[in-house]
Amino acid sequence: MATIEPTTLAVASGLATIRAVAESDADQILALRVATARETDFLSCHADEIQSTVEEQAAFLRRKLSSSVDLYLVAQVAGRIVGIASLDGSTLRRFGHGATLGLAVSRELWDQGLGRALVQYLLHWADSRGLVRIALEVVETNVRAIRLYESLGFEHEGRLRSRRKHDDRYLDNLAMSRLWK
Repeated sequence: MATIEPTTLAVASGLATIRAVAESDADQILALRVATARETDFLSCHADEIQSTVEEQAAFLRRKLSSSVDLYLVAQVAGRIVGIASLDGSTLRRFGHGATLGLAVSRELWDQGLGRALVQYLLHWADSRGLVRIALEVVETNVRAIRLYESLGFEHEGRLRSRRKHDDRYLDNLAMSRLWK
């Protein structure tokens, strides 16, 4: 994973620091994953489906930290990790020009600009590396995220019908991407 310079921004909850993930963040990241899965239906899984141990989370982070094509960021407020954002790239020549974006922010920080800042940081890094395509999926009911991505230059590519199941209801995921020209 590339080295990045940490940055600080003001949010309503205080000062937020955005920095590269560290292996020592494993326990807080695992706690954030569980907490955000409880707070919202917008993420991929339910909280009880997150079965990783802190050691497994640390091993995952170790793999990502040794990767030249991935970037994992965390956002901290008052020393607590409240957001994580990632670009997962590929070492395959046919796919090395792009990456897949992931984002999760604690509900208490929604609408404070933290998600936007995290995605902008990822996009800046992607542009500096010459990545052409950044792709993501977002559930059709996550209107805030869709608006955020649109405002950052992401365009709709398609609809993955009945991609998700929420209780007895099937929802579509929207496929979106941002191309660097």
